[in-house]
Amino acid sequence: MKKFKCTVTRTDEYEIEIDENIINEEWMEHFRSYMYNFNSLSEHAEHLALFQARLGSEYDFIEGYGYVERDGELPYSPEDFDKNGNWLPEAERRQPALGININIISEDEECEVDVEELDNN
Repeated sequence: MKKFKCTVTRTDEYEIEIDENIINEEWMEHFRSYMYNFNSLSEHAEHLALFQARLGSEYDFIEGYGYVERDGELPYSPEDFDKNGNWLPEAERRQPALGININIISEDEECEVDVEELDNN
């Protein structure tokens, strides 16, 4: 059996919007008490971008932040529908996290794959 080592490099680009009136020092202090020791909005932006790149929009709940909007909207989820496939009342649906939005500029559009055949030893 032939084996190959494949190294995939992709470029994603996001614009992370964080409302500093909501995600303020008090909010960050609370966040640090149970999540990560982030002290700046840029650290939060980096974390949100990494989460988006690794898991995509299908995982709309980001621990520590809540349900994060993508391109200004909360992605659809089965959790927003009843057993018959009808929308739940607005008050019963997932509510987006306040002050955070991930604008997707590009995802998976630029991908490079380097392939190296491995010895069969």
